[in-house]
Amino acid sequence: MTIKLYGIHPVLEALKKRPRAVKGITLSRRAGKTIDPILKLASKTNIDVRYDGPEKIAKIAGSDNHQGVVAETEPYGLTEPDRLVARAGKENRKAFFLVLDSIQDPQNFGALIRSALCSGVQAVIFPKDRAARLNGTAAKASAGAIEYMTFCRVTNICAALDYLKSAGIWVAGTFADSRDSIYAADLTMDLALVMGSEEKGIRPRVKKSCDLLLSIPMAGGFDSLNAATAGAVVMFEVMRQRNKTADCR
Repeated sequence: MTIKLYGIHPVLEALKKRPRAVKGITLSRRAGKTIDPILKLASKTNIDVRYDGPEKIAKIAGSDNHQGVVAETEPYGLTEPDRLVARAGKENRKAFFLVLDSIQDPQNFGALIRSALCSGVQAVIFPKDRAARLNGTAAKASAGAIEYMTFCRVTNICAALDYLKSAGIWVAGTFADSRDSIYAADLTMDLALVMGSEEKGIRPRVKKSCDLLLSIPMAGGFDSLNAATAGAVVMFEVMRQRNKTADCR
């Protein structure tokens, strides 16, 4: 099975990060400021480059938002929870994982991956079922950040959270009705942050596995953010707290 990546940034970052996984590239034009870096990297690793019209590329990509570029690549690699914990223990910082409970919109999935990478998350954990896939749509929404993130796909989110807790990692879930604000909580410990689905939030069973349930204070008479925006707010609050603690040492 292969993945069809489309768009300038996803294809370019794939060529930078895992060129051997790229099986071929199709372009709608032979040169240009945004195309030349792709051609240069493809030539360096002898990747087959073909040319075709925008309509054919849209058909291959399964999207009109392809920017004249589509690449066929191997699937993204996956890591087991125990390896995530072991790897985090070797780093000179606290563990920080993002756990996605039934995030099914690939646009939100990709945007969360981008925010996770930029806020210092070490891995994204998500379930096999009721979840968006690591595909071209998610890669495009992540603007290529997907290439630099570690992923862990699990059968049971609750079991994965229990394992993380047994390894000394605190589990914090986002819950709109919680009285505990993300700004009042200490988020500097080893942490797994759980984000719920776009419509229903964290499932009840997953909620029970959380050590903390935190809300995002809001103004303006509106009490809802989409999953990608809410996730970004919380992840960057974690980074802010950790940077502040580091500055005080």
